Amino acid sequence: MLAVLTSAGAEIGMNAYNIADHLWGSTQPASGLQMVRSYVMTLRMALRSTPVQIVHNRATGYRLILSSNDVDAYLFEACLRNAQKSFRSEKNSQEAICSLEAGLGMWRSETAMPEVQDVILLKGEAQRLQELRLQAEETLAEVRLRAYPRGHHSLIPRLLHLVHLYPFRERLIASLMIALYSSGRRVEALLTYSDSRLRFIEYAGVEPEITLRRIQVAILNSLDHDSLVSLLPEPSSGCTVPPSQAPGLSELGQSIRG
Repeated sequence: MLAVLTSAGAEIGMNAYNIADHLWGSTQPASGLQMVRSYVMTLRMALRSTPVQIVHNRATGYRLILSSNDVDAYLFEACLRNAQKSFRSEKNSQEAICSLEAGLGMWRSETAMPEVQDVILLKGEAQRLQELRLQAEETLAEVRLRAYPRGHHSLIPRLLHLVHLYPFRERLIASLMIALYSSGRRVEALLTYSDSRLRFIEYAGVEPEITLRRIQVAILNSLDHDSLVSLLPEPSSGCTVPPSQAPGLSELGQSIRG
């Protein structure tokens, strides 16, 4: 209920019929409208401790009025914009790393809005946020590889996990290869490339992009860390935040569940 109202936006709102349709679709129970009104009452009770009224009832339907600081998706995207600014105008890697880590730290799971995966209205927004999260993970790894000449072994566990979950994200594979090589694990870096190449050919019928091949050649030629990192894309272009069409889930959901 909270997610559906949030996605509708404060300017438009949503009437009980549309809310019921988004919640249940063709399986809507006979008492669906009464249940929607009951859910709204429960939501208002859960949010009664907030200093201002959040759930409003207007002629266009129910509206959830929140500030940008109340919505975790807005806060996450603000962190990504701060990271972009740090690169483009200030070339401040540490500031960018802090912003990206703060944004990624807001995520409670590997996927966006797992509690409402069955709500069709939210699928597009969940996919958009998920793509932004992966771009942030990719950019964070690349920035840390550029900023710190040593200590890349700390990146490896997270990159291994991400490559396992998303085996066709070439930026993640590239960062994993460089992190392994720079940590003295040259053979594993080369095996990462060969395994990934076979996977691309077997499942997609294509070769990986040229960047991975160039990194493989650089490792075979025993080039230094900086030479490998120079093959990665510029960090400022790696994480683009498009305009948000819907705000996503609010942190207020935690208070409702708790």
